[in-house]
Amino acid sequence: MFADQGYRSTGVRDIAEALGIGPTSVYTHISSKAELLQEIVIDTLDALLAIQNEAITSTSDVVQQLRRAAESQVRFFVENPKESLIAIREFRWAEGEDLREIQVRRRAYRQAFEDLLLAGDRQGVLSVENSKIAAFSIIEMAEAVPTWFRPDHEVSENQIAYLYGEYALRIAGADRASHARPATRSSSRPRRSK
Repeated sequence: MFADQGYRSTGVRDIAEALGIGPTSVYTHISSKAELLQEIVIDTLDALLAIQNEAITSTSDVVQQLRRAAESQVRFFVENPKESLIAIREFRWAEGEDLREIQVRRRAYRQAFEDLLLAGDRQGVLSVENSKIAAFSIIEMAEAVPTWFRPDHEVSENQIAYLYGEYALRIAGADRASHARPATRSSSRPRRSK
């Protein structure tokens, strides 16, 4: 319901009705609507972090790590659209310690992409101007997928994952790195001459 109506628009009565139980019976399963939100978001982010880690540790090639991490996030969003939408959009309604726990996981997820981008840039196989913005771009383009993707349309899950892997590599400058970089370089970008 949070994915369809939003957290703020969903009441305990709505949850009870969807479950086919009385409103007071909801509280035998959860202490509050906020607890339910926290459980959904934390469980979803933990699963997403696990598949991201699995993708990254499946190879030592940083370009393939980035591709696999990007593909795995899209696959996850396609396979878990409702949970993904809640974790992507509704987390902001969490408060206090719940919000801090969520933010720690979101930062870890983004940081893994940033680390790949920085490592690839240092190795000369990626060309990234700003790793934080590039990481946000890779993540946020994939976060839109559960809002529009339908498995019965012209693009399959495999095709969409492949395409988003390609887009992530383009954002990371994988195609530019192979032509634009000298074999060795310092970690700072050369300045443009005037």
